[in-house]
Amino acid sequence: MLKNARRKELEALYVAVRVAELKIDPVVGNFDVAHLREVNRRIFQDLPGTGFKDVTPGEFRESTPDGYDWVKDRGLSTQKGLFCVAYSRMDEAAKARLDRALEEAKPDKLRRLKTPEFTAKIASIYVELDYIHPFSDGNSRTLRAFTKQLAKESGYEINWERFNRSAAGRDVLCIARDLSVNELAKPHLQDKDTLREITYTQDRLEGNLKLPDLLRYVVRPSRAVAFERMTEQKALKMDPELQEAFKTMRMAADYFILKIPGKPEAQEVAIQSVKDHVQLRLNSGEVSGFSQDCEQGELSARGA
Repeated sequence: MLKNARRKELEALYVAVRVAELKIDPVVGNFDVAHLREVNRRIFQDLPGTGFKDVTPGEFRESTPDGYDWVKDRGLSTQKGLFCVAYSRMDEAAKARLDRALEEAKPDKLRRLKTPEFTAKIASIYVELDYIHPFSDGNSRTLRAFTKQLAKESGYEINWERFNRSAAGRDVLCIARDLSVNELAKPHLQDKDTLREITYTQDRLEGNLKLPDLLRYVVRPSRAVAFERMTEQKALKMDPELQEAFKTMRMAADYFILKIPGKPEAQEVAIQSVKDHVQLRLNSGEVSGFSQDCEQGELSARGA
């Protein structure tokens, strides 16, 4: 039997490798139950052969007996005490709920949404899946990989990694997620003690962001990321709809070179203001209208 410290060390090592592999070679599927199970299987596939006899990659956990709730007590680095979060009993009702939740995980439909609507929808899908909590362990890592792939195929990026940069960041994500999950859990709890613990947890964490609000800081359209980080040639190859954004930047450069001759620093500041405006519009999900702004002189006063 592995000791806890060694278990955590080995699990982190093997899982990190498999999560990285999924980014390069994602699961091919329809974002249905089979897809979700395969993501979990691939992430944790090495563990049973290395002493983790209780880990069953890709298999759903057993149903919780009647009269009981499936709960976890979570410790946080930045908060004292333990916080209770409740999940589904993984009974037939929960399995049906899982099917319904995954019916919303359709890239073709999600791709049509602007950033605020997409963020709300992907958060809703995540919270539903997290509440159902289909696996005995590894649900969070499975759901992050699953929703990251879903977002990418829908034309968006979710920067889950941003929350792993510090203990405080990890706690912010845990709190937002647990607050949202507990709200879904309350109507289905079977033990009065669980309800009391959940209510106490919610009261202690009141004032923190819930997951839909938190995700606003880490969800961006893929084209907005490409515009920010790629050369024009590479970005246009990835997304031809960025053509107007880059056309606007060329217009701005020509405009400010003529308007502010002999002042390269002022030109750079003015051009950057246009880029910031275009970036903001792209972040919100817009793909056009930038060049009209420039032509109408709406940006000409910035930095000039």
